[in-house]
Amino acid sequence: MFFVMFGLFTRRLAVVSSISPPPIRLCNPIIINNTQQSCTMPQITIRHATKKAGGSSNNGRDSAGRRLGIKVWPGTLAKAGSIIVRQRGKKFLVGDNVGMGKDHTVFAKVAGRVKMERSTKNRKRNYVHVVVEEEGAGNLASL
Repeated sequence: MFFVMFGLFTRRLAVVSSISPPPIRLCNPIIINNTQQSCTMPQITIRHATKKAGGSSNNGRDSAGRRLGIKVWPGTLAKAGSIIVRQRGKKFLVGDNVGMGKDHTVFAKVAGRVKMERSTKNRKRNYVHVVVEEEGAGNLASL
């Protein structure tokens, strides 16, 4: 009985092995110089970065300066209508014979010598005056 079962078992193995599919080849063998080479996978080249990736920046732009500040210094002669101070806001306040434009530009209303002084109540406030000089009035008109 053992031999009969062994025989059946071996026959089934034989039958199973004869039915099994042939091994799967991923590629055909390569023939170089009339010699068969083993089947190899195709070579894939991977490109690596040659420079480190730089992140994008939101900066990198700038605007030109606005050329603000004092244009005619204290003690200097100013013509009528000349700009004395260009400013943003009211850092310099108007005094005698001085006007202020809509962009807070301080200008001279008459020809004379520029004088600046600080307020006695608030040291951060600067007042701008133009003092008319009597003896130099004829020379100021020619400026």
